[in-house]
Amino acid sequence: MTGNVAGDVIRLERDGLAVAVSPQGGAILSAHWKGIPILAPTPSPGLASRVFGAEACFPLVPFGNRIEHNGFRFEGRDHSLSPNTADPLVLHGDGWLRPWAILRQDRHSIVFQYRQDASDASPFAYEATETIAIGDDSLILSLNVVNRAGRTLPYGLGFHPYFPRTPKTRLFARAKRYWPEREKHLPGAAAPLPEDLNFSEGAMLPERWLNNAFDGWDGTSRIEWPETGLSVSIEASTGLDHFVLYAPSATDGFFCFEPMSHRPNAHHAPDGGLVSLASGETLAGTIALRCQAGRA
Repeated sequence: MTGNVAGDVIRLERDGLAVAVSPQGGAILSAHWKGIPILAPTPSPGLASRVFGAEACFPLVPFGNRIEHNGFRFEGRDHSLSPNTADPLVLHGDGWLRPWAILRQDRHSIVFQYRQDASDASPFAYEATETIAIGDDSLILSLNVVNRAGRTLPYGLGFHPYFPRTPKTRLFARAKRYWPEREKHLPGAAAPLPEDLNFSEGAMLPERWLNNAFDGWDGTSRIEWPETGLSVSIEASTGLDHFVLYAPSATDGFFCFEPMSHRPNAHHAPDGGLVSLASGETLAGTIALRCQAGRA
């Protein structure tokens, strides 16, 4: 099946796992396991769908988060980008704001494709493919991007899921460093993990504003919701060794754990995790969300 049907809602179901997706933004709109939400639609309108305003997860391509000054220098050449939302800095690349074509679809999976040409607004020209597949107790998201520009450029990718936040939600995730947030929601200087952001043994999220990048992630994490008796493990492929943790408050009902191949503003850091792709080269990443009843 092929097409470009922005506005449609497509449902994938298998053995208690139900996922609703949209070609607009390549977004997941909801995900439930045995009727319990494992992803939380964001209450903020106007993100990927611009119609539904209820994305539970969307792809980050060809980079995640913000780029300072809306530009960067690479291999002796300056590149400029235009802001793509109300934010003054370009945010999360292109795919989350555009319709994707449907390449293949069945009851348990769907494959989206998005093509972007270079323009005055961005130097990136690429082809991205996103696969959303469900197993008996798992939701598997795969994303790859092929550089179609005529020159080598730095690429990154990631996923932006929203998870339910209950009063007793616990997060397990091991990381080596974090970046405090500075002005314009950009990362500051790297620092050791503060005690209230060390989730290596499991901890509840602090009740303050959180918008921080972490690196040295081992690619595995777990979220537990004692109120529902459900836990979800997150397993990421090699190369997705960064994550962003975003939680505006303890009462908003959601938080974001965003696996990424690079850290925010990596275009201004030589060790930020971006991958230089020559024309025709590919970058890929996968995460699997596995549902379990009770503690893993």
